[in-house]
Amino acid sequence: MGQLRFRNTIIYYMLPALILYFIFFIIPFSRTFYYSFFEWNGFGKTTFVGLQNYVKLTKDELFLTGIGRVLLWAGLAILLKVGSGLVLASMLRRPIRGSKFFSAAFFMPVVISTAAIALMFTLIYDLDAGLLNTMLRAIGLESWARIWLGDKHTAFYAVIAAPIWHTIGYFFIILLAGMQNISEEIYESATIDGANAWVLFSRITVPLVWPILQICMILAITGAIKNFDYVFIMTKGGPGTSTQVPATYMYDTIFVGLKYGYGTAIAFTIFLFSLIVTLVFRKLTTFKD
Repeated sequence: MGQLRFRNTIIYYMLPALILYFIFFIIPFSRTFYYSFFEWNGFGKTTFVGLQNYVKLTKDELFLTGIGRVLLWAGLAILLKVGSGLVLASMLRRPIRGSKFFSAAFFMPVVISTAAIALMFTLIYDLDAGLLNTMLRAIGLESWARIWLGDKHTAFYAVIAAPIWHTIGYFFIILLAGMQNISEEIYESATIDGANAWVLFSRITVPLVWPILQICMILAITGAIKNFDYVFIMTKGGPGTSTQVPATYMYDTIFVGLKYGYGTAIAFTIFLFSLIVTLVFRKLTTFKD
């Protein structure tokens, strides 16, 4: 039987991708880390401050509150995005009449741009003409109508509803593909032994797609931690700072406050925090056979 050999010519095919990776990731990442040790306004002289920016971050209430928000966001994303995708995929695991239509319908929002989804939800939340308040008034719950994005008690949850709805179909498709690779004989054997629908789901489907489910949960967590666009488009961190998350705080610090050194420290901390959370979550959710 032949052996696989690495041919030196392969490196020439990889070189363009490696060059692009180096230019657009390694260099910017290295410069971000470098400038996090300086105090700089982006134009004048840089002043080396060592770990002072990182020490300041540990006492920055706005940043720490933002970390708490994205952790809450991540928890809701796992529960609602991945959970909904899991349930929908389980429902369409077996081909039924109209399954292709429903699969396409569930995935359709994913192909719409983030900006369009954010604008759509902003209009839905409008006080006078928004669909949500119109429906509440129509069913006699006019007292519940409010400026959803202008109320500090509801703004954050109103914002995260957009990305949660937007990407349910993404996780649905991933999990559906995993479920369709499970042999039907396993389900038939369990059914013969008297297993009901819940037992089939909890004892067969979930364990067999767990590696895929774990990846989906990690994607949901990292997506929540690094999210910027929905908050920036819909509220820009307001009202006040009630929807401020680390990514938008980083943007305001660098491009509004002109504190490039402190802002790059925030950026690197977001990366480090996302990496640590991902590794810890993966460790906690990896089970031995």
